Amino acid sequence: MRFLLTMICVLLMATPVLAETFTEDFEGGSNVGGWTFGNAADTIETEGGNPDSWFHNDYLDVWGVILRCDYGAEMFSGDYVEMNVTRISGDFMTVDGPDTTPYYPFTVLLRNDGGTPDDVEDDIYVYPNPDLLLCPQIDAGWTHYDFEIPSDFVGADGELPEGWMGGSYYSGGDWFPEDANWTDVMSNIARVEIWWFHPGWFGIFNWWDVGADNIEIEWTGGPVATENATFGDVKALYR
Repeated sequence: MRFLLTMICVLLMATPVLAETFTEDFEGGSNVGGWTFGNAADTIETEGGNPDSWFHNDYLDVWGVILRCDYGAEMFSGDYVEMNVTRISGDFMTVDGPDTTPYYPFTVLLRNDGGTPDDVEDDIYVYPNPDLLLCPQIDAGWTHYDFEIPSDFVGADGELPEGWMGGSYYSGGDWFPEDANWTDVMSNIARVEIWWFHPGWFGIFNWWDVGADNIEIEWTGGPVATENATFGDVKALYR
């Protein structure tokens, strides 16, 4: 009996934790998360995606392209520590842009809004070093990006995982506050943002034509932002 119990414990310890994923592919007009580039030119195209439908904006006059979900968005916001979020990925495309497009960096920004989405002054955010990646290039078609999320990192105040940066309204876009804590920030991610730019920079306005497809979040814990609905139930709300 003792041998049997020991073997059961060994098997349980050896069983890998299976990751769960949710992917917004924009099929059938779906837009779980309320993704937007920030103006009325947002369009879900039915052809030309990776594959089929994709999210498109061909009329952006901005200093930096930022694709973002709603604050508190279904499936993409919540307690990333409890969820043990491990990855955010997607396919992105630059159809057209300024001559300087080849030099623009690219990253995902995770924003904690301090529980006040209408007040940016208490926002704190973190993101992988944008200088390690270039944004999707003109005429390159779809480019896939994987961002590993070390949500289980534990550090002292002001400390970030290797390769990560952070900022706030008062400290600036590339200076993580010394009294901020990674775990506290990651315990309430209110919005996910995809930047064709460096969050610590400011630039001149330029015209852009860009797109996104297959925005995916992966986690091994739970719960996610919506606890009582299946993925099909949630996506059906946006069709």
